[in-house]
Amino acid sequence: MRRLSLATASLTAMAVVVPWGGAGAQITTVPSLTATVGGSYSTNPFLGEEKRGAGSTQVDIRPSLELIDGVNQATITGNYNRSDYFSRYGSNDGYGVGVNAGTQLNPRASLGLSASYDSSILGNNGGFNIPNVSTVTTPTTGVTGGTTVTTPVATAPILTTPAVIGPDLTGVNGDVGLIGLRQRRNQLSAQLNGSYALSTRSSANLGIFGSRTTYPGGNVLPGGDAFVSNNKSYGANFGYSRTLSEISSGGFQIAASKVDYSRGLSSQIYTPRLTYSRTLSEIWSITAAIGAGIVKDSLNGTSTSVSLEGSVCRQGERGSGCLSVSRVPGATGLGGVTVQNQVSLTYSQRLSEVLNIGVNGSYNHTNNGIVSTGTSLLNAGSQDLFSSDVSLSRALGRRLSAVGSVGYRYVNGVYASGSDLSARLGLSVAIGGRE
Repeated sequence: MRRLSLATASLTAMAVVVPWGGAGAQITTVPSLTATVGGSYSTNPFLGEEKRGAGSTQVDIRPSLELIDGVNQATITGNYNRSDYFSRYGSNDGYGVGVNAGTQLNPRASLGLSASYDSSILGNNGGFNIPNVSTVTTPTTGVTGGTTVTTPVATAPILTTPAVIGPDLTGVNGDVGLIGLRQRRNQLSAQLNGSYALSTRSSANLGIFGSRTTYPGGNVLPGGDAFVSNNKSYGANFGYSRTLSEISSGGFQIAASKVDYSRGLSSQIYTPRLTYSRTLSEIWSITAAIGAGIVKDSLNGTSTSVSLEGSVCRQGERGSGCLSVSRVPGATGLGGVTVQNQVSLTYSQRLSEVLNIGVNGSYNHTNNGIVSTGTSLLNAGSQDLFSSDVSLSRALGRRLSAVGSVGYRYVNGVYASGSDLSARLGLSVAIGGRE
């Protein structure tokens, strides 16, 4: 019920934030749907201890609805993917929905809202990664595997709150330590942001956010203790940005959050950082944030580490993508706060009028340290995950494409260690969208 209440509140807030249908407003709706069916073979689909290969059928459906009226804009997206294995693993699915909305209140002020729900099995090798150059955009640094609110006024802050909108093809987002257990994670998150132009050269941003993560049927240790811990987090962030030149801006951001775990523990996370962004050319840009990650934990006390995020992005007519690095503290289902270190590359290129290629890769290292299982302490140690994928999409007609990909993953941790080599092939149909 709490999950439903938060979702209802998020949608209600969107209705307030985006006053559609004002006097004389003409709303443009752009619906779209991409459906992909095919087959896959993976040598270790869940990166578990079983380490046996299996083939499967794959279904991947992604609807979207875009609403625009000149001042307001909103996008509603959904995703559903299902894998039916021919042997050993049975069936599994993942699904989610997201809302991203923004409105210009006046020439100086704007509001934005994003909310999402995602349910998936951590470490599952499911879903097609379809390269599409026309839909690749430069993301706001700091939101892992999600979509951020775009504020029309001045410069948006660099955020560290998770917003999972669309399929998370690596199945991580801070929970590397749970890979290999076939553990499902349900995550609901929402964030509301406001931006105000203080002058022609400076702006301030204020945001609030919250999330709730649950692990249905959570794994149980031999002693009977619950292995995972449901948690909820909430907090706020404030940012200031000033234009330094025609091509650069700088400022600062302060974010604070509190995490409560179902086992009765709690953590507080503070991340004060300096921010900088610069346009290098018509197609190249960089964004960076560096500061401290301060964690006050009821189990481990207070600790401080370097917190940073940065990206170099290319936005060209035929190719787009980003190389990003981050080191941020965040909550984990193991029942504590982890510092997640990640390097990732996402790039799509149009090779010809009918052929696109996509390259994705990421390396993730986390150290979860000592966590509580309820009645005892457990050294969760550190985990490493490497994930890569190369995909091709060839148009067979106006709406029909053939898609294929090969991928490699490797995980090394306390509860899972091994590799996975996979290949996918399917047909994709795209309906609607912008012409």
